[in-house]
Amino acid sequence: MRFRVILAPDDIRRLSIESLPETLDSFINLLKNELHLDGTLIVQFEDRNYGNELCNLTSMSDLTEEMTTLRVFQKHVPESSNDLETSIDELSDSTLDTASLPSTSSRDSTPKRSGYLPDPFVIPKFPTDIELRLQRGNEAYYRDGSLLDVPRSIRSDILDTLAEALFQIKTHPTNGECSIVAKALVDKFSCLKEAGSRDGWYAWKYSIHYKMGNFRQQLRIAGSVELSVHKRSASGDSKRPKKAWRSEVNFLPEHPPNKTMEMLEQDRSNLQSEMTKKNVDWKKVDALMDSTFSLRRKEIIKEEPLVKDLQARWSALFTERQIDAEFTRIVSKNLKQSFFHGLDELVPRFLRLYRHRETVKELPAFLASLDADNSNQQKRAVVLLALPHFLKEDPSHFFKICKPNEDTEAIKGMDVGILIVTEDAERPVPKEVVDVVLAVEESVVLRKLKDVPHAFALLMGLLYVLNIQYPKGLRYMFEVIQKVIMKIGENTCSSRVNGVRNKLMSTNM
Repeated sequence: MRFRVILAPDDIRRLSIESLPETLDSFINLLKNELHLDGTLIVQFEDRNYGNELCNLTSMSDLTEEMTTLRVFQKHVPESSNDLETSIDELSDSTLDTASLPSTSSRDSTPKRSGYLPDPFVIPKFPTDIELRLQRGNEAYYRDGSLLDVPRSIRSDILDTLAEALFQIKTHPTNGECSIVAKALVDKFSCLKEAGSRDGWYAWKYSIHYKMGNFRQQLRIAGSVELSVHKRSASGDSKRPKKAWRSEVNFLPEHPPNKTMEMLEQDRSNLQSEMTKKNVDWKKVDALMDSTFSLRRKEIIKEEPLVKDLQARWSALFTERQIDAEFTRIVSKNLKQSFFHGLDELVPRFLRLYRHRETVKELPAFLASLDADNSNQQKRAVVLLALPHFLKEDPSHFFKICKPNEDTEAIKGMDVGILIVTEDAERPVPKEVVDVVLAVEESVVLRKLKDVPHAFALLMGLLYVLNIQYPKGLRYMFEVIQKVIMKIGENTCSSRVNGVRNKLMSTNM
């Protein structure tokens, strides 16, 4: 059957299902897997008995061969004040989606940025005397078009207020984002327009940009952990980046205001104890992982421990559920939704591009695997596995295929990689898979993964979570996945990746 699935007014997808499951629960689980949704779903269908009005789906018998449209809602639990004050020890078993959990109170949670600048930007309230001057300036502007003569001290106060508001969203805004703020400022206070400027805010944009640099420097001097870690040392450590190098929004956050190091360490100890239980309380684990986020990031960024040491101290971090949640904390994006939504949009374009690249001898073998299996899942795998070959990079140490009982030997030499265990080890894209494994530092960190595309998604999550640099020999492959497919930091592509993106977007391929 074919379905038209409405998730949101701007997110309507097509879904093909060969045969319907027998039970409603199985059908909802199938929707979660195919649409990459989490949490509790409410599914509605068009009931012909009521003029095609939407009704909740309560039985599989409601679906007919003519049925084509479904409306799917993700149900979230409202956060009441009582929920937010619930203590960690009182949390009960739950399988709710991480994004809908109340977890801990806002005072216990690590402060996080959204990373997304609203457009138009909401100008914060300035000190009362400045607000009054600006209001009078606007009155004069609308009366006779006169512009306000802004003294240096007032201009500095305006920029300080804007920088502080901007820093709450993003530590290093781009020039384009500074333009958004400058435009919003002049739109609200027209008296601040610049005479002779085409847009009226050109100089304001650069003033905001430089003020952000000064503001970060002031915070470094004041002792900001997040900004100090990026400062290049006097010894000439030029390899240390001045800012989060993969567009991380919450790279190294400050500790919660009412938590000491001893309290955070106790939370970590409680987390480890919970993970040893036969029936893990995942809601409690979610809450503890959120409250200890700043402690964990400090260890990972500053101490750079081995993965086996991290597994010993933070075993919950190496579960699929917590990789998803931690990635969201760091980047403010949903890992699987951004990965699969971006990938599915580009799969047809990638395949068309591969078919036109006749000079790469490895590509025909990958494309030939679609003759036997042309499913969307197979197309995803082909696009991802053939990508390094298309970019003329060598994936031999990153991606390996082996037969059962050979995995221990196969992961030797794999600093970061994906291992497919299959009886059919001769094919570039095996048809039947026994196991899919993620390996880091020659150790298995995750296994029994659903398929190769899910392994790629979780590996991207792990690289962010563990702050591991992309393998040098596959730099462009990972940059394409991050910036073109997942659209994270897409405005700062290398020339090579920008060329790939332009070819993908071209209609004449």
